[in-house]
Order: sequence, then structure tokens, then C-alpha cells
Amino acid sequence: MPVRKKAASIFNGLYENAEAFLLCAFTLLLVMDVLFGILTRYVHFSVVFADELGKYFFVWLCAIGISAAAKDNQHVRLNFVTQRVHLSRKVTWVISQLFFLVFTVFLLFWSIELTYMHFTMNKSVMGFPFPMYVFTAALPIGFFLSSMRIGRDIYATLANSDHKPWEMNNF
Repeated sequence: MPVRKKAASIFNGLYENAEAFLLCAFTLLLVMDVLFGILTRYVHFSVVFADELGKYFFVWLCAIGISAAAKDNQHVRLNFVTQRVHLSRKVTWVISQLFFLVFTVFLLFWSIELTYMHFTMNKSVMGFPFPMYVFTAALPIGFFLSSMRIGRDIYATLANSDHKPWEMNNF
């Protein structure tokens, strides 16, 4: 039984900190890539892949950042709509989250198709021979994490009567 609790604790820790770890790792990689690109210009050594690699690290940062913002409920919402709709704030919050969930699930399936296409075509990154699917995998991973976070928030909102959506402390 203690092994099961320890495994659950490790999984929960990984789940709660996945975005933070990935954002730190890709920020570090992006900074190193940009610095490498700058240094190579000063020694008059042209590195084609440094600019290209920086773009893909930035895509990873954006995809994971969407999930990090969803985890903390930091996405922009139309607050004035809730003031004009004659429903409870909890209902409008859940409807808002459901729209966001549908959007992320749609993008999840679309991005899986894109990544699979790059995988089957064996497409490589322009500038250096590296598989493109490694970089497009950022999209399904980011949208999967976002969907998980939004689904968890919807469940927590419906299960918790003390949840106060649309309050300023949530933003």
C-alpha cells in the first residue's frame, strides 16, 4: 500500500508541475540557442539552424504556456457577457470552460493529425536534418495538457459549491 501512495504522490507531483518544468527547460534551451546564434555571428561563423531551432523552441513555449495559463485560469474571458446574461456565475463559468474545452479538443485532434503527417512523411526541419514531428509534437502535448486542466476545472467547479468563478482573485 505505501508503494501505491508513493507512486500516486510522484504522479501527482509530475502532473502539478509539468508545465513549470517544461517551460523552464524550453526557456533555457531557447536562451542557449539565441546566445549561440549571437556568438557565432561575432566569430563570422554562420549557423543556419540556430534561428530555425529558436523558432521551434518558441512554439514549444507557446504550446505549453497555453496549458500553464489554463491551469491557473489566466486566459482572457469576456466578463461583460456574464453581467448581461441572467444566469448564475457558476453556470456561465462552466459554459465558458466547456467552449474552451471543445476548442482545445478540436485543436488536439488537428495537431495529432499534423504530427502524424510529419511522422509518416519523414519530413525534416529546414536548415538541418532533424525530424519535424519532434517540434510539431508540442501542439498535441500542449493541447492535451490544456484539455486535462480545463476538464479538471469544470469537474472542480461542479463538485465544489464554494467555487466563486469570475471573481477578480481568479485573474
